[in-house]
Amino acid sequence: MVEQLVINVGNNIRELRRQRGLSLRQLSEQIEVSPSAINKIEQNLISPTLGTVLKIVKGLGTTLQSLLNEPSETREVAYLSEDKRRTTFVPDLKINIQSLTGELPDEAFSSVLLTIPKGAKMKEREFHHHGEELQLCIKGKVKFTIRDETYLLKRGDSLHFKSDLRHFWENVGNSEARLLMICAPPIHLGRGAHNG
Repeated sequence: MVEQLVINVGNNIRELRRQRGLSLRQLSEQIEVSPSAINKIEQNLISPTLGTVLKIVKGLGTTLQSLLNEPSETREVAYLSEDKRRTTFVPDLKINIQSLTGELPDEAFSSVLLTIPKGAKMKEREFHHHGEELQLCIKGKVKFTIRDETYLLKRGDSLHFKSDLRHFWENVGNSEARLLMICAPPIHLGRGAHNG
């Protein structure tokens, strides 16, 4: 399933780039990633870091959610059984991201399940984007830092904040942690989100 998603991400990047009439060089100049790296990502010869994926999303004017999902027809209801959810591994953060939303047109929010191994963290990496974010801890213990404040989330705890505030997390528990993350509007890097 993860390998299939990586293939789909490469295919989706190429398809979106072509739909927008962008050459590899044009996209490269917009996002400051070499044309050869973009080409290798599209061909699934290399796995991009989260930072690179976010740059590509911004350059293509799409959402991370859309990039991770298969293209779908316009609809008003999206049912997604657990075994059909798309999952991707983010090597630089060592986390799995599982898409929970079914890509409705003009979606108002995005939702993912983050599986964070023991000890994983966004140390000295800060992420912020326009809108609001809700984090619900489903399993384990995760420490969030927002600006200079820290919050310890245990199972059942939630954290709701303006997502343009610099924020990062760390799994401080003795086992894997899981977070349900909801962002409104959907994370759309073309509207100012980026990672630090």
